[in-house]
Amino acid sequence: MGRIRSIERSECLSEDNKNKSCWECGVEGGPLEQHHPVPRSRGGTRTISLCSACHSKAHHRKKNVSISKLTKEGLRKAKERGVKLGNPDMDAMRTKGVAAIKEGAYAFAKNIMPTIKELMARDKIKSYNAIARALNREEVRTARGGKWRSEQVRLIFIRCNESFY
Repeated sequence: MGRIRSIERSECLSEDNKNKSCWECGVEGGPLEQHHPVPRSRGGTRTISLCSACHSKAHHRKKNVSISKLTKEGLRKAKERGVKLGNPDMDAMRTKGVAAIKEGAYAFAKNIMPTIKELMARDKIKSYNAIARALNREEVRTARGGKWRSEQVRLIFIRCNESFY
């Protein structure tokens, strides 16, 4: 993994710890600078506090220090200080993620069902395969922007608790 992902996933600096100590070396009390692990130009919003020396390293101002080494060393030092890295409850996060995906699938199904019913009535369609062909002919895209297949249409009916017949 690259530097950016390591820092983002580690939850390395909570809001409580901002401006108290350098994330890299742990120095406290001195002036700290806010560093964006993900540059603002790439949409980064989170920051970590670094002392001037570590901030210089992060921006390659010293040629013998790579971002990779800085990150690995910083994570090692944070771990030594007892900072819990990563997400301690991955099962709960996985459950939330699956629930969000399902919620999106159900919402999409509810939105597309009126279009399907209209096509069925207009074209007197009697199969999932024919509905998929009609949706593709009308250039209606799937939730991910692709073409329809009969299995996807069947799942729409299941999610909407609709009977085909």
